[in-house]
Amino acid sequence: MARCDVRRLRAAGLAALTLVAPLARADPAAAARKAAPSVAPAYAARVSFKRGIPLRFPDFELTFTGERHAASPQFPRGFRYHDFRVVRGRGSQMVSWTSGTGDLGPVRFTVGTRVYALELRQSDKLGKLRDDELVVTKDP
Repeated sequence: MARCDVRRLRAAGLAALTLVAPLARADPAAAARKAAPSVAPAYAARVSFKRGIPLRFPDFELTFTGERHAASPQFPRGFRYHDFRVVRGRGSQMVSWTSGTGDLGPVRFTVGTRVYALELRQSDKLGKLRDDELVVTKDP
């Protein structure tokens, strides 16, 4: 096995690979968070999201935790829910969005004393959204 010379790797700019690769194998979400840009997303704008990568809005952090399917006696075929964790300080809550019976409206949630709206698939002001896009707005 070839011996690794760290000085030559650093000179070539490859030292970061040796630090991130083991982290990616141990926890892919942690590696993705480390590689995620630190620019804060804006309210009322299209924002791309991925599972496990927190979006740091000015007032809270929003993380997509995944999709789930749930049925009920009224709707045995069920609905697909998109679950998000909202964190502010030490408090956190789960917010679930679904298209339900086809009405693509926003789901509202409260952080502190402020009300926000989360939109997927369709934004009232921005139109159709891609599957990996969301819009968060402050309710007036």
